[in-house]
Amino acid sequence: MLLTGFQHNKTMDTIISKIEEQIWKSVGTEKRIGVLDGLSGIALFYNYLIETEPNDEYQDKLFSIIDKIGDLISEESYNSSLCSGIAGYGWVLAKIKNKNLEIEEKYFEALDAILAESLLEEAAKNYYDFLHGAFGIALYFIERYKCKKNKSIEAILTEFSTTLIEKINTNPEVIFSSDSERPNQKMHYFGLAHGLSGTLNFLVYLQTNLPEVHPGIQEAITKIIAFMNTYRAFDEESKQFYPGQVVIHNDAVTKARLGWCQGDLGIANAILNSGSFLKNTSLKEDGHSLINATKNITVKESLVNDFALCHGTSGIILQYYLASLKTDTPHQETIAIWYENLKKQTLNFTEFKSFFIDQYVAETNILNGAAGLGLTLLTIENKIQPDWAECLNLY
Repeated sequence: MLLTGFQHNKTMDTIISKIEEQIWKSVGTEKRIGVLDGLSGIALFYNYLIETEPNDEYQDKLFSIIDKIGDLISEESYNSSLCSGIAGYGWVLAKIKNKNLEIEEKYFEALDAILAESLLEEAAKNYYDFLHGAFGIALYFIERYKCKKNKSIEAILTEFSTTLIEKINTNPEVIFSSDSERPNQKMHYFGLAHGLSGTLNFLVYLQTNLPEVHPGIQEAITKIIAFMNTYRAFDEESKQFYPGQVVIHNDAVTKARLGWCQGDLGIANAILNSGSFLKNTSLKEDGHSLINATKNITVKESLVNDFALCHGTSGIILQYYLASLKTDTPHQETIAIWYENLKKQTLNFTEFKSFFIDQYVAETNILNGAAGLGLTLLTIENKIQPDWAECLNLY
């Protein structure tokens, strides 16, 4: 276990049990269905929990959640996004490998039809945002293709990939800028959630899962990194090299915070993956160096104010853990520092409140709540595989 030797006040089993208890209490009133914001993510948590502790109680809870999502979808209208909509729900159904849960292929085909139309619409608008736009929808189709190797799904992904790469290589501005209709509000975002590093990471993952590599992929990857590097400069305050965002019309820079949704850790992940994909040693070294540089940021300097995956301590711990796997470089000491912060923020794993606008609120979803924390802890304890983090654009 990565954290073996740490003086925990509670065993990990007790901590996970407490997290599960809090999550289950929220299910009855929860009406959000997404993998990141709602019930689909909670179903994902139970799916992985069953891997560590197979029992009828967790099985029944998993099936109950899936049934509830189905009922909600039949009663209310939901968007197609990964974060809060149908793509997230479909991705979880495709991801779950449970011998007691059988989803008919016809059901997936109905989801395919709905989401293929949404994918085309979002791509036509150049809205590729991972959480809310085309990339998140495409993630569903990647999981479907990994399971079935269906030619029609392969065609959807190939067309999507080809169009995306051609846009990057011929008219990158439409991909690199935010979708705001107001010129003075258009941004270049740099983070994994909505920005350039997210585009980079997803593009590599998409191409990795297709049978044929697009001939323009190297040019596209190189263009994204080169564009990001035009803004690369070490900032003494944030202690990071890349900004969080840049206003296009006046080049005003917003400093990045350390986290998952933004900051150098996620950017380093994308650069490392790009280097591995292209077999480019220099890029891999750049990514590795960027990760090491973030270790100089103290907890206080980071401005991290909650435990959550999105912009909190869990997301930082998870990324250092994944970096350890990618680079064979241990980050236990850094993880230990952040783990102690995690204990403080959750009152030794008894309270799970996320900071929202100007207050702390109890939350149980993956992105900002207890389900994300539970999955992170199970991962760093090597109890489950980290592939669930694909829903966070982490590979």
